[in-house]
Amino acid sequence: MRFLEPGTGRYTDSSVVPYDLTYDDVFMVPGRSAVGSRQAVDLSSPDGTGTTIPLVVANMTAIAGRRMAETIARRGGLVVI
Repeated sequence: MRFLEPGTGRYTDSSVVPYDLTYDDVFMVPGRSAVGSRQAVDLSSPDGTGTTIPLVVANMTAIAGRRMAETIARRGGLVVI
């Protein structure tokens, strides 16, 4: 990932950002992906638990409603409503 350093206008290639980011701070640039299709995405966790669901569902009304919260909770996830 590349990050724009505030005040300098320079990019840094780092996986660790020394400051907090919000939705307004992030801009995703469209580009090609090595993933062949959306169905080919691997959501399994590296700890070997076999979980393939997101741990925390997005805090958006269109996504995180009551039914989604109940479904995700049954599978061990967390929803912010």
